[in-house]
Amino acid sequence: MQKIIGLNPLLKGLPASIPEALALRRERPDDDFLVGIDSRLTYRQADDRSLELAGRLMAAGVGKGTRLGLMYANGPDWVVTWLAAARIGALTVPLSTFSPPPELSRSIRHADVHALLLSRSFGNTDLVPRFEAAFPGLTKSAPTLELESAPFLRWAHIDGAAAWSFPLDRSVPVEVVIAAQAQVVASDPLVLISTSGTTAAPKAVLHTHGSLVRHAAGLAAARDFSPNDRIYSPLPFFWVGGLTMLLLSALTSGAGALVQERFDAEEALDLCERERATWISCWPNAARSMGEHPTFPNRRLPHVRGGTLLVALPEELRPTAPDMASNLLGMSETGGPHTSPDDPCGPLPESLRGTFGRALAGMEHLVVDPATGTELSVGAEGELFLRGAFLMDGIYKCESHDVFTPDGWYPSGDLGWFGADGHLRFTGRRTPLIKSAGSNIAPAEVAVAIAELEGVREVHVFGVPAGDRGEDVAAVVVIDPSAPVDLEVVLSAARQRLSSYKVPRYCRIVDPAEVPMLPTGKPDLVQIREWFTR
Repeated sequence: MQKIIGLNPLLKGLPASIPEALALRRERPDDDFLVGIDSRLTYRQADDRSLELAGRLMAAGVGKGTRLGLMYANGPDWVVTWLAAARIGALTVPLSTFSPPPELSRSIRHADVHALLLSRSFGNTDLVPRFEAAFPGLTKSAPTLELESAPFLRWAHIDGAAAWSFPLDRSVPVEVVIAAQAQVVASDPLVLISTSGTTAAPKAVLHTHGSLVRHAAGLAAARDFSPNDRIYSPLPFFWVGGLTMLLLSALTSGAGALVQERFDAEEALDLCERERATWISCWPNAARSMGEHPTFPNRRLPHVRGGTLLVALPEELRPTAPDMASNLLGMSETGGPHTSPDDPCGPLPESLRGTFGRALAGMEHLVVDPATGTELSVGAEGELFLRGAFLMDGIYKCESHDVFTPDGWYPSGDLGWFGADGHLRFTGRRTPLIKSAGSNIAPAEVAVAIAELEGVREVHVFGVPAGDRGEDVAAVVVIDPSAPVDLEVVLSAARQRLSSYKVPRYCRIVDPAEVPMLPTGKPDLVQIREWFTR
């Protein structure tokens, strides 16, 4: 049997809710919590501002279990809003700033969002037209909303003027807020994190306070994070990587989080240099952009002791090859990593080249034959099943028996095997999910968005190798010869319906006669894929 169990952590020694984590920071309230190029938020400010906003949210009817959507860029507004909601037990629904109107509408409707808070703008983009395009009947029913397309959405508040913006001008007494947050416990739902599944349908993963806050605290402890650390990452907070590995790791350890609204390599280097970053964590393509930037050779980053910008590490911590860097495996369903290397800072020994660490403390792994469901022996490749303290509570709108096995295991869709040394060798995905620059993309979602176009008969979507990005999205669009559709129309439709990272980077328009077929009468997907990989 190939069952790998991480050491059971001392869960009682870790903060188990947002109110508990906030309380820890009151020992050093004037330390920096969040720092951007032109913004700075201390722990005291985050605590005070979120307490004040929590009172206004409660006066507007928000309480334990209320599904509260938020849509801001990484920065003080995101943090204060999220903490305000979380400290009174609301179920937060972070929304992607990448989402065009159709995707935004689907996300809000699927999560049954009750109330929404959003920024007036994201970078140079005005979010008002985007939100109004997502919900065409918005202005007719404001400020108390009655929308067929989002029947549970009662109000939305936006920074700045809008006819449909719900006023948050009343507040309950601070004593009521404090009494409310005292009732928030580890088992309370904390956040619905959107992620791509293997189908076109939305997928939202539910995590509790206990699973996510404890997880972040354990990860921070393993990296020896302290109030002396400055953690940089461009990962957005609406994804699990940014929320767990950056924001909550800082909150539970007292470190400072260095953030950007949008990733820019030169700005990132400016921020890391100015704030004396000690840990730089980003996807390989972003790390390459920073390391290859013309100004990098003249940068002074002497405090960096860990992360993925390998060229900034001290020489003794720098791996000699990419597959000698310490690595881990994670997913939204486990709130981030579920494996971890013995030393998150240093390079791997030769014997562990290319491995992804051991089972994280508190997590269990089972390796199963995908065809038969039987447990496999050590060294045999199979699908990874997961169980443990940091596993999600479930997938929203899915019954538990459709998500977990009868004994509580979650089939991850990842393939790999554990050696006798207890370290994971990850070998790929069982499902067709595309992994591009750290983002999960469902081929079916992309295909459905394009197939809605008149004149399109069928669409085939898959990932093709893309170096540091992992994979790029490729699409083959089969059109009706009597109603031809050109490439720009296809890509324009994809941009209108999908986040930018889901839009095919490679696309080919073909007539039905050009599609290679198998003897069974089905398209030869192997040969189609070779059009992009030869």
